[in-house]
Amino acid sequence: MGRSASCRRMRGGAVLGAAALAIAAIALAAGPVRAAGAAVLAPRPAVLSGTHPSWATAATDSGVTPAATRVSAQVYLASRAPAALAAYARAVSAPGSARYHQYLTPARQQAWFGPSAAGASRVRAWLRQAGLRVTASTEQYISVTGTAAAARRAFGARLRNYTLSGHLYYAPARNAVVPAAVAPVVLGVSGLSSAPALAHPTAVPASVLAGPAGSGPAAAGPAAGPASRPRPGRPPYVGLSPCSAYWGQRRPAGLPSAYGRANPMPVCGYTPRQLRGAYGVPGTGLTGQGTTVAVVDAYGSATIASDANAFARDNGMPEFAPGQFRQLVTPRQWNSQGACGGPAGWKPEESLDIEAVHTMAPAARVTYVGANSCTDADLMAALGVIVSRHLASIVTSSWDELLFDYDAIEPPGTIQAYTQLLQQGATEGIGFYFASGDCSTSDPVIVASGLNCDLNSAQPQAAFPASDPWATAVGATAIGIGRRDSRLFETGMGDSESDLRGGTTWPDLPGTFMFGAGGGTSNYFRQPYYQAAVVPYALTHNLLTGAYSAMPMRVVPDVAMEGDLLASTLAGFTQQLPGGGSGFAEAGYGGTSVATPLFAGLQADAQQAAGYPIGFANPELYATSQRAGLHAFRDITDHSGGLTYAAAIGGGTAGGVVQGSLFTLGSDWTLHAVPGYDTVTGIGSPAPRYLTSLRRPG
Repeated sequence: MGRSASCRRMRGGAVLGAAALAIAAIALAAGPVRAAGAAVLAPRPAVLSGTHPSWATAATDSGVTPAATRVSAQVYLASRAPAALAAYARAVSAPGSARYHQYLTPARQQAWFGPSAAGASRVRAWLRQAGLRVTASTEQYISVTGTAAAARRAFGARLRNYTLSGHLYYAPARNAVVPAAVAPVVLGVSGLSSAPALAHPTAVPASVLAGPAGSGPAAAGPAAGPASRPRPGRPPYVGLSPCSAYWGQRRPAGLPSAYGRANPMPVCGYTPRQLRGAYGVPGTGLTGQGTTVAVVDAYGSATIASDANAFARDNGMPEFAPGQFRQLVTPRQWNSQGACGGPAGWKPEESLDIEAVHTMAPAARVTYVGANSCTDADLMAALGVIVSRHLASIVTSSWDELLFDYDAIEPPGTIQAYTQLLQQGATEGIGFYFASGDCSTSDPVIVASGLNCDLNSAQPQAAFPASDPWATAVGATAIGIGRRDSRLFETGMGDSESDLRGGTTWPDLPGTFMFGAGGGTSNYFRQPYYQAAVVPYALTHNLLTGAYSAMPMRVVPDVAMEGDLLASTLAGFTQQLPGGGSGFAEAGYGGTSVATPLFAGLQADAQQAAGYPIGFANPELYATSQRAGLHAFRDITDHSGGLTYAAAIGGGTAGGVVQGSLFTLGSDWTLHAVPGYDTVTGIGSPAPRYLTSLRRPG
C-alpha cells in the first residue's frame, strides 16, 4: 500500500512513544549510537577499500591522468545508526516480532537513521574545499564533478590511466581516503574509476532461439517473422514462427520424436489470461486494488502509456485508468547511452515489466521510475527516490550486474550503499524484488551462447543486487499452460538444444545447454537468518567457484515464477517492424525479467488480501513456506513429474536433408531444481492459496 498506510501506523502519541522506546532499546542492544549532528572523529583518515581496482597494475599503467580530466563521483552517506537501522528493519519484517509491520514514515526513518544534517554539511564542505562542485545532494548520496586534480585533493589518490581489454580507463593509483572529520559519515564513493560497471536488463526475446540466418543450428528453420497463428484484429506478431497459442497446440511436421513422444512447437507467448489462469488468480477475485508497484529500469519510453494500454486492450485486460500509471523520468539528465543501450535498448524491458505487473494486478497503481543510466549511481538514485518519497510499497527491478568483474570486486562502499538503501526501505514497509539473472551463474561457457550474459567476468557467481540479503531474488520456471488456461506442468528454467542434420533421431539429447537460471551461493554475503532452517547445508557452504566456506552464505533465488524462453510470455510495444516502418507489435520474452514483475504483481494481490503492506517479504515468505508448505508454494523440480518436456522449431529440408532444432526444457547446466529448496526456484512457485495465506500482524 502507499504512503498513507505507513502514516496510519504512526498515528497517535502512544504509538510514537512505543516506537521511540523500541528503537532506543534496539540501538542500545546493537551498540553505541551517535546523536544527530554529533561530531565523532576517526583518529586518522579512513581508507575506502576497493576503490583501487586490482586490474590497475604497473603492467597496465599508461601514465598519469591529465589534471584537467573531468571526473564525476558519488559519495554515499552512512546512516547515523547503522546497527540500529538493520535491527529495526529486521524487527518490522520478522513474523512474531513485537514490532512486526510497525513501519516508519520517510520523515521518521530519516530522523532516526539518516545521516545527520551536520554530518552531510561537513561532507559537502570538504568536497567543495577540494575544488569539486556539488551537483546533487540527497538523503543517500552527494554527487560531485570536477577535475582529476580536485579529485586527488579530495580523496588523497592520484588518478592514472590503465589499459583494460583494449580500452583506456582512469582509476586511483591506490585506495582513496577521506578525512577523519567526515569518515563516520562517508559509506563509500563511486566514479573514481571510469571503467564501466553497468547493470543490464535480463529480458530476452524468445526469437533469439531462431538465430540469425546462417549463423546457428536453428538457422535451417524460419526465424522470427510474421504471425504464424490466426490473429484477426490483433497487432503484428514478431516473435518465433511457427509457434503455438498454448502448450501442445501444434507439432512440427517431418521431424522425429524425442523422449518417446512427438514434441510440440514453442508457444508464441503466454497471454495475461493464460498466466492469471495458470496461477489461480481469477478464482481469488484479487486485483491488487489499493497497492502501488514501482518499476525501476534505465531511461524511459515515450510510448509506454499508449503501448501498455494497447497491450491490455488487445489481450482482454482493463486499460490503465486515469492516474493509475505514471512515468517519472528526467531525459535531460540521461547519460552513458552508448554503454547502456539507451532508451531503445531498455524499451522492451520497461514495457515487459509494466505489462507483467498489470497482468497479475490490473487494479494496482504502477509508477515507473527511470534511472538516468544503467550505472550503480543512477540506479541507486532511482531506488532512493522511491524510499525518500515512499512512492510504492512493492518495487520490481529486472536488471542485474556482477559483484566480481574485470577480476575485481565491486567497491564495498557501493555494495553497502545498496544494502543500507534496502534496509531503509524495509523500515518503511517497502519490498524490493530483483531478477536473479539468466546466465546459469555467468559461467564463461554460457557467455559463448551470445545471449545476455555479462562478458566482464569468468567467475561463476550469484547476480547482484538479487543476492543482497535484503532483496527478494526471483528465479524462473518453465510452465506449460494448456488450452483452457490450465497448468499442465512447471519445471525449472533451463533449455538445451539438439540440432538435426539428417537422420531419424535427435543427436546427443538433451544437446548443448543454451539458457538457464541465475542462482546459487553468494561468495560475498553471509546467510540471512530467514534461510537458516530452510536452505540445505551443502548449498550454504559450497560456493559456485568450487570453494568451501566455513561460514554459511546467502543462497538465491528466494522464489520463482514463469520465465522460460520456450514457454515465453507475451509483451508488446512500439518498435521497428520486419516489413519496414514503426508500429505496435507483440513477441514472446523469457528470463527472470519476466518472473520478477509477475511475482511483484502477485505480491500486490497478496497485499490486497492481507490488508497491510508486506514490506521486506523474505522472512514472511520463508515462514509461510514452512507453515503452509505445498498449499502456499509448489515444489518445482527438474523434469517435472519425472518427464522431460521438449519443443521443436525449424524443420524442412536442405538438399534433401531433414533439418531442425529441438529444445529440451527443465534442466539447467550447473544449477538444479530438486525437492525442497533449490538454486533454480528457491522455495518454489506460488500456489493459488499463497495469495490468501499471509498472516495479519499481532
